[in-house]
Amino acid sequence: MHGDATLSPVDLPGSTTIGGRPLLWTTTAIYLAAAFLLMTNATAIHGWAVELPPNALSARVVTITERWEATTDRLGLGTPRAVVHGWWKQAQAARFGAERPE
Repeated sequence: MHGDATLSPVDLPGSTTIGGRPLLWTTTAIYLAAAFLLMTNATAIHGWAVELPPNALSARVVTITERWEATTDRLGLGTPRAVVHGWWKQAQAARFGAERPE
């Protein structure tokens, strides 16, 4: 595809597919991102579960997410999220001049 075939002002290579299988590449990227978030963001998953309407199924989901959060914390997988969350809370607590907390 060159300038005339697209609206892009940049000359693009003739084939834009990666290895000829763009759907496979996209699916793999989504699965890897989901796995990364599952491993490093168990706190958010548990927070979502706690917000579900109370019933037998949501109670089971909460129990599972509590165990998952404990497991990832024990393995240290939640450390990056905890560090960034700590930075966020420090920035949130910052006050300027005579400003008082709400």
